[in-house]
Amino acid sequence: MAIIVNSEASKAGSISGVLPAFDGLRADVTTPAGTDPGAAPGGGPVVGWALLDDPSVAGGARLEPVFLAAGRAWTPDQYRAVYGQQLSVRVGRG
Repeated sequence: MAIIVNSEASKAGSISGVLPAFDGLRADVTTPAGTDPGAAPGGGPVVGWALLDDPSVAGGARLEPVFLAAGRAWTPDQYRAVYGQQLSVRVGRG
């Protein structure tokens, strides 16, 4: 199992490390009731987990899924930045 870690000081939202995901997980994109998802592609398979620097949480970092959608890999933050902050990403069995 490969673990990639960034040893340099990072700013909020930077990816400090990445771990591979096990097979069978899927990220699904949801919207609040009555909200149009627009051109946002649906979710896809989870391929890894990213350790994101976040000084607002205990420990200074949070673990987020990395999933495939629209031909590339995304973290939920990256996905929402492109397709809209109203979108939520939930991980479940695929």
